[in-house]
Amino acid sequence: MPTLIAVIAANWAAFLCPVYAQDAELQGDERMACGAVLCLASGAGRGESECSGYLNKYFSIKFTRPDKTFEARRDFLNLCPDSHDSKNNMPALVDAIARGAGNCDAAYLNNLNKAYYEKTIVDKGWSKWSSEDDTVRIERVEYVRNELPAYCKVYEENEYTQGVVPTYIGIEKEDGHFVDPPIP
Repeated sequence: MPTLIAVIAANWAAFLCPVYAQDAELQGDERMACGAVLCLASGAGRGESECSGYLNKYFSIKFTRPDKTFEARRDFLNLCPDSHDSKNNMPALVDAIARGAGNCDAAYLNNLNKAYYEKTIVDKGWSKWSSEDDTVRIERVEYVRNELPAYCKVYEENEYTQGVVPTYIGIEKEDGHFVDPPIP
């Protein structure tokens, strides 16, 4: 009798939550890779304790050369069987995750998108009727461009990623900057 209940419960869980059923079938690095894809593609994955093991495994893949780190992380994510599903554009998402995980948050984008322009400032002299004693100086002003890198655009456009990409607020050459989406 207990075995029958266990089988019914497992089948019911598979019917109601196919992701968990698939997760139970996967083992080792395949399971870790699928977990990393889910956590990195989802805004809900940020800050969740369930994601910490998957994310620790993913971010522990490091090499001195950034291109080698990207390749190794992409290869790791490709261990997940669903990462090859071209019908759902998963190869592009996996590639974007490998390029952008940790590089598509507000802090990184605000630093990456720094730009400068020159602003002419006139300091009025003592005479408000004459410009002879005015001082003109050129000041270099820093601002944050509102442009997303290509890998962040893939995050934004993929149907499986929601609430991951920061939004740009403000006016570009004044107070504009990226802010992270709220954690759901």
